[in-house]
Amino acid sequence: MSYKFFALMGMAAVIAAAPSCATKKFVRQNVDPVNQHVGELDKRSADNAKAIESLDEKTQRDISRVSEQASQKASQAQARADEAYKQAQDGIAKAGQADSKAATAQSAADSSMAKANDVGRVVDNLDNYQMVGSKTVYFDFNKSGLQDDAKTELAEIARTAGNLKRFVIEVQGFTDTTGPADYNYALSQKRADAVVRYLTMEHKIPAFRIHTLGLGKDMPAEAADRREARKLSRRVEVKVYTPNDVTQTAGAR
Repeated sequence: MSYKFFALMGMAAVIAAAPSCATKKFVRQNVDPVNQHVGELDKRSADNAKAIESLDEKTQRDISRVSEQASQKASQAQARADEAYKQAQDGIAKAGQADSKAATAQSAADSSMAKANDVGRVVDNLDNYQMVGSKTVYFDFNKSGLQDDAKTELAEIARTAGNLKRFVIEVQGFTDTTGPADYNYALSQKRADAVVRYLTMEHKIPAFRIHTLGLGKDMPAEAADRREARKLSRRVEVKVYTPNDVTQTAGAR
């Protein structure tokens, strides 16, 4: 009887334990894998969230960098545009100055031509006049003051004119080809005026008998080399004319 009792008890224990073992096995086979998969999904979600956050930060940095570069390029482009505008304005200003200088030079040339015509009218008709004396005096570069040797030459011209009853003195000033035309017209006139002052102040030649003309660099001298040509161009030519029928009278003015 005891043997059967223990056998029955053992079977009951097995039967009682069977559902428990089945439940654990079911959990291991079905629930645990699901939990594990859910955990992996959570981990992936967290990783994705971090990756997205990192990507957002990188994107913001890239956007900031691109924006800064664009701003710098825009500033540089604006600076170049401003410089181009300034250069254009400078070019317009220089063009205006060039036009002004050209107009001044033309005016000076017209004035010289007018003076040349005046000399022609005073002398009337050179076929009726004869040149009885001429001298050429020279000047230092960019100077209009008379040198001692120039004064000696002009004194001789004054003596020639002093022996004439009627005469006209033509004084023409010149420069070398260095520098702008309008400046050289003015400089050549200053040189001619210096000659006139010397003749009128030192030798009492009446001013109404002297006619001046500043020709600037329009008629440069010729020479074997350019340096010598420039030197010879810095000059004033003085010529004394008298009518063909006038007899010489010493001391006449």
